[in-house]
Amino acid sequence: MPNPPVTFPAMFTPANAVAFTNSDGTAQTVSATAPLPVAISGSVGTQAISAASLPLPTGGATSANQTAISTTLGAIAAQLPASLGAKSTAASLSVAAATDQANLEPAGAAVTGTTMPAGGTGLTGWLSAIYRSCSEGATVSGSVTSATNVVSVSNNLYMGGSFHVTSAGTTCTITYEQSNDGTNWVTLPVISAAAANAAPTTTSTAVGIYSYVSSSAFVRARVSTYTSGTVSVVLSQKQQVAPVSGLSLAAGSSGIGSVSVTGTATVSGTINAGSGFTDSTAALAASATFTGTGRANSAGQLAFFNATAFADQAGTLFIDQSLDTGATYQAIASQAVAANGAANLSVRMCGAVGTATLYRVRYVNGATLQTTFRLSSSFSAS
Repeated sequence: MPNPPVTFPAMFTPANAVAFTNSDGTAQTVSATAPLPVAISGSVGTQAISAASLPLPTGGATSANQTAISTTLGAIAAQLPASLGAKSTAASLSVAAATDQANLEPAGAAVTGTTMPAGGTGLTGWLSAIYRSCSEGATVSGSVTSATNVVSVSNNLYMGGSFHVTSAGTTCTITYEQSNDGTNWVTLPVISAAAANAAPTTTSTAVGIYSYVSSSAFVRARVSTYTSGTVSVVLSQKQQVAPVSGLSLAAGSSGIGSVSVTGTATVSGTINAGSGFTDSTAALAASATFTGTGRANSAGQLAFFNATAFADQAGTLFIDQSLDTGATYQAIASQAVAANGAANLSVRMCGAVGTATLYRVRYVNGATLQTTFRLSSSFSAS
């Protein structure tokens, strides 16, 4: 119904309102709690709704699509386990890595110059290779019936080891070799572990253990001469090894310098023996001088010249040196001797070894005639 504006005096605010008549004839303003009543006349029946009369979005839940969705949900349900928890391999769902992901780490990359040891595959192979490298040693064996390699391995991370020839064949020769590039090989010295004074060799023809030390990248045992039979070798590699190459002192006359021995020992050959001299036992007159013989360190291995004096009268003991075959001497050490006393002097020898460098003892008596006098000298190594 029309709702014309109602004009009030100026103190009121203009307003519009919609109202309807109640059944008792009163006016009812339309509000949220009193909506405008609507009456429907005529017969109203059930109205059919179809996809044609009420369009649905593509893929909507029509009766035809419900069958397809039910089939899909059933297939998903068939792939799920009947219950949660740990399952056997047959009852577990498999998970495959993406086909374009070659590494478990998207940004991972392998180092260059490193190959998987023989027999290794995948992650397990690499982990076993790492374990092998970190372990104390590795053992590799081989057997051949022709002139070829018996064992040939990488020597990285190892410092040496031993080849155990368990079968040498008949009139066969094994050559031991080492290389840094795996192509160019040079001989590898080995020493028989069964002989106390064995010398290094590069080949063997008999069973036994042959130890070696090498910092090369590769080592191998190769049958260089084959006649018949089976040649078998077991190689044991070690990260830490004792030196096995060098000169044995057991089979020769090599010298090893000065050696201190306690107890009873038999020594043969040249040793650092000293030499001693009695220079004088004749009493000296008052203020007299005794001059000993100039002597050279001809042995070469001696290091000291020594002098000892005893007298019943006071005097002075000297050691003199000459560097010009005795043409001139200089006093290099001296010591006063009290009456009825003794003195000992020792000097470390210097200068060229030979006849030009001489040492001598000299004694100068005091103002009183001696009745007893003893003077001696020596060369010694210490």
